[in-house]
Amino acid sequence: MLCFFKKFYYFFCITFICSTLVLVLSSCKAAESDNLKNKKISVVASLFPQYDFARQIGGDIADISLLLPPGAESHSYDPSPADILKISNCDVFIYTGQEMEPWADKLINSVNKSELIVCDASNEIDLIKNENHHGENGKHIEESHNHKLDPHIWLDPSLAAKMVDNICLAFCEKYPSRSDYFKNNAENYKSKLFELDRNFKSMIESSKRKSIVFAGRFAHLYFVKRYNLQYISAFNSCSAEAEPSVKKISKIVDFINNNHIPVIYYEELSEPKIAKSIAEQTGTKSLKFSTIHNVTKDQLQNNITYIDLMLENYENLKQGLN
Repeated sequence: MLCFFKKFYYFFCITFICSTLVLVLSSCKAAESDNLKNKKISVVASLFPQYDFARQIGGDIADISLLLPPGAESHSYDPSPADILKISNCDVFIYTGQEMEPWADKLINSVNKSELIVCDASNEIDLIKNENHHGENGKHIEESHNHKLDPHIWLDPSLAAKMVDNICLAFCEKYPSRSDYFKNNAENYKSKLFELDRNFKSMIESSKRKSIVFAGRFAHLYFVKRYNLQYISAFNSCSAEAEPSVKKISKIVDFINNNHIPVIYYEELSEPKIAKSIAEQTGTKSLKFSTIHNVTKDQLQNNITYIDLMLENYENLKQGLN
């Protein structure tokens, strides 16, 4: 009988210890799961459009930072050692592609972090060659681009939606457990982009003009192609090329006068000297048409969005087409 009680006692103790271990391990796994679930995804984006798209997708479980300093010129940007360190320590790095950020591939290859997810936001988007552009009435415009392929895809809202898809895929790859959250945010945001696209189409189709004049760096090719607009530009690209010739300025002035163009456009974060000069000669108004490469420090602090800036473009474009 004593032997039986000893065996029973030992069995009880072993069962109790095993049960306790199971409960402890389960609690640890649950705590680990909760910690992972509550952890924010750390994201670095090269330019403002990707930065804002990432904010819309990541919501309150993402910590997004903009690599390009506010107000900085995107084409002359070169990452500092601090920028490289920032990318090394993040979960997801988003850039537009080799054409927009030629420094990115070398930087990515130098980062020693196997867990880093790199997102090329232009993936599976057909870029337009920077040659044989045509301006008003199909006339050929001489080109002097630094980009072999035009990277400014975000100015077409339908392509911006594809960029959103690419960023969402990167987020889901990094945190599969939050995929539903990311996908839901992405779909909601894309519906806003599609609405923006419809509004531009409707406004442009009902406008009495279909031609616009740019006096700043030209980065609007995807936009004008999307909405079947004709254009003439003082500059052939967004690069820091030489000032336009007197002959080209004269052609623009003649075009404005002959076609009664009411507005001439310039890009953000620049001194619109050419636009102001032409406006004075022709009696037109000069307005901003943002390329949305970057924003000012105040705009960034005030949480301005891609859609905010595109709606400003909408209102200014409406004046130029009517």
